[in-house]
Amino acid sequence: MINSFEHTIKKMTRFGDLVGGNETVMTPITTPPVVKEEPVKETVEVNVPDKDFPQVVTKQDLMKMTKIELEKVGRTYGIELDRRLSHAKLVVQLKAFIDSK
Repeated sequence: MINSFEHTIKKMTRFGDLVGGNETVMTPITTPPVVKEEPVKETVEVNVPDKDFPQVVTKQDLMKMTKIELEKVGRTYGIELDRRLSHAKLVVQLKAFIDSK
């Protein structure tokens, strides 16, 4: 047979192949290896009272600090503050905790 079914089937993958009748060779896509970068840690210097020498922390001192600084001061006293709260609420929470000790 001149026109057998096996000879008439061509694998066409793109529209340009349909027009030109050319078969294309697909090359595999290679991706570079994933490089894991460690997150940069925030370094904030805070004048935090030592546990050996407790200092009196006033509400005015706490109001001058940022949320990150308040959180670090809270950790030294043994309380974990939630920075999603407002600055004023963090100050009230921290001051109440310090006064209760």
